[in-house]
Formats: sequence, structure tokens, C-alpha cells
Amino acid sequence: MARRRASRSLWQACEALLSDPSDRRRVRGALEILRRAFGCDGVAIHALGPAGMIEPFCALGDWRTAPGDLRDCMTVPLLRGAERLGTLDLLARPGQRWSPQQLGLVRTASGALGAALGARLELERLRRQPGRDRATGLPDEAAFLERLSEELVRARAVGIPVSIAFVEIDHFAALVSRYGNPIADRVLAEAALVLKLALREGDGVGRMSGARFGLLLPETDGGPALRVAERVRLSLEEHGFGRVARISATAGIASSPNDGMEAVELVERASQSLSVARKSGRRRSTAPATLGIQ
Repeated sequence: MARRRASRSLWQACEALLSDPSDRRRVRGALEILRRAFGCDGVAIHALGPAGMIEPFCALGDWRTAPGDLRDCMTVPLLRGAERLGTLDLLARPGQRWSPQQLGLVRTASGALGAALGARLELERLRRQPGRDRATGLPDEAAFLERLSEELVRARAVGIPVSIAFVEIDHFAALVSRYGNPIADRVLAEAALVLKLALREGDGVGRMSGARFGLLLPETDGGPALRVAERVRLSLEEHGFGRVARISATAGIASSPNDGMEAVELVERASQSLSVARKSGRRRSTAPATLGIQ
């Protein structure tokens, strides 16, 4: 139980560090979580910069040790697959030796940091490319629908299912009215990162209209797709969005072949499922009636 709590705290720190690096108070709080979890004096992160070099990203603690201070330091690479995206650097307390439990937490943190850092850098690189949404870096609606059509052709050829889910941030117009468009766009960008981290490598996610995201789930039938939608929806609700804090989300799914063989059919059925979920009180995931799940 203690290890699960520690791992969850580390993941919250990773989210805070990498979702909105311009929020310095949030970054400092995240580094403090990491420092307490590792029981060390200093924590620093280096990340891949625009020039393709590993550069300082953020740091906490006094790294200017006195002459003769030979305390332990640790540098752990942050990887996404085989690509090195940065490092996690730790400065031990005087006389400190890393325990097996601490080393396990370091491995957990480095894995989470590598995944989150990789997703953030990918979206930032792609944000201004054709077919990409400027606010989030995700494929735009047209690109999402094009990939959906391609997956349906492949699915029909080999006889496998394909599902989609629409996940929508609740009451987004009220959020825009209260906080303004820049903060609202930041929420969308953070939500995109949360969604990418919650999905499998082969899944797809795109920005649809407004505050709606589309999830593409190859080789996934209706039941598993509904579970994925609910897990992703809860990931959004559990994420801390800086100034906005918490949001809620609603989801609806559709699956081929049960709900249609063409992209337009699946989109219509997923939209209907989302509408039913909204009318039922929001904060839930709903499937078409063909699945017998409401």
C-alpha cells in the first residue's frame, strides 16, 4: 500500500512537471514531491531542447557542494523506446545510501517521466504541421477520420473489430468564460497529453470540434472499448489542471462491425452514445444499445 501511494505521488509529480512547465509554482511543488519520495537533498531534470541537445529543465536543492563533499549522486536516463529524451538527476544527503525501495521508486519515476516527456515533445514538434491541431498538437478531425477509414479497410480485410470513443470535457464553454481562451487552450493541451499517456502505443487520439477528443482503438470490440473510455475519462478527472484544478468528462463509444462498417456510421453512433451520456448526467461512459450497455 505504501509503495502504491508513493508511486501515485511520483506520477502526480510527473504530470505537474511536464504538462505545463511555465507554471513555476507547480513545477517546484512537483520537484518537492520527488525530493521527499527519494529522501534526497536535490532533484534536477534535463530535457531535450529545440536544438536537439539535452538542456537544464528544472532543479530543486543546493547543488553547489563544498570541496571534499563526496556524497552520492545519481543520473538516470529518461527514454522513450530507444530515444534519449533527458535525465533525472538526484543528489543524496550526506552519508545517504540508496535503499532498494528508493531505487525501485527511481525506476518508476524515470519510466513515467520518459513517457510523459516523450509525449509532450512529440506534440510540441507536430503542433504546426499540416493536419495537426494548433492548440494540442494532435491530429485534427480530418486526419483522425482519414485514419479511421484506413483502419476500417484493414479490419474488414482481416475480420477484426475497430472501436472509437468520443471523450468530451464537460461545461467547456463555462470554463472559457471564466478563465479565458489562453487558459482553456492550456487545458486542451494538457488533456491531449493525459489521453496519449493513457492509451496503448497503437491507439490513436485526435482533436475533434470544441472540447471533444476522438479515440481510435484498433482490434478492440465494444466491451473493452467501453472500459478504455471509462479509464481514460477517469484519467482526465484525476489530473490536476493547474489554475483550473479539476475537470469532469463524458464519453461515448461505437464499434465496428456491430455499429457500422463505415466511418460515418461509427461517428454517428459514437456521437449518439455521447449524447445519451450527457443527458444521463455526464461523468460516465456510454455504449450504443446494440451492446446492451447503457
